[in-house]
Amino acid sequence: MKVDLISFQEKAVKELRLDIAEAFGTYQRRHKTQVVSLQAPTGAGKTIIAAALIENIYFGTTLADGTTYAEQPKAIFVWLSDSPELNEQSKAKIELKTSKLRFGQCVTISEDSFDMEMLEDGNIYFLNTQKISRSARLTQHSDSRQYTIWETLDNTIQNKADHLYFIIDEAHRGAKSKREAGTDTTIMQRFIKGYEYIENGIKRTMRSMPVVLGISATADRFNTLVGNIT
Repeated sequence: MKVDLISFQEKAVKELRLDIAEAFGTYQRRHKTQVVSLQAPTGAGKTIIAAALIENIYFGTTLADGTTYAEQPKAIFVWLSDSPELNEQSKAKIELKTSKLRFGQCVTISEDSFDMEMLEDGNIYFLNTQKISRSARLTQHSDSRQYTIWETLDNTIQNKADHLYFIIDEAHRGAKSKREAGTDTTIMQRFIKGYEYIENGIKRTMRSMPVVLGISATADRFNTLVGNIT
């Protein structure tokens, strides 16, 4: 990292690294989505904590108790937020504050040009809920798009679940109460419990993500949503 973490940030990174490693272990045994929640007040540097965690996963780390986690250069991260602006802010902050990530490793998924069978190893992909609504171009086949975003994600889950990390930024924004629930909540649920949909009369499925990290200043709604689903 290009910045020195404050002690509570360092502690959060170490605890997250342990929690996520345990979550992956549980997923491999039970094949059920595991969820880790990071709650910290506004201004605490949640994005910086996440950026440090990403570096630790890519390049390995050793905790104070001697626990060592090997580097995972093939790790894939999908960073979801509820707006393009928040996406770009988070992407810029991660690129600015990290010291080990290579140029071009942070990728914004474009509605115009994105078309992949699976996400590529070693990248951090930024996606927002507006780009994956029912009418969005990323969710539709076309002459210029062979794979929808749901197919890309499902193929990645099927083939790369052991190194796929899914991060929901400002998770409380999408985790609305039942009375307030709308598109964002529905989209968030898809990644946690899977998604079945009909396209051109054909039933299709996207598997649930193996491990989800929810980041929020007020995680109560997100935790409640997760508890109701899992």
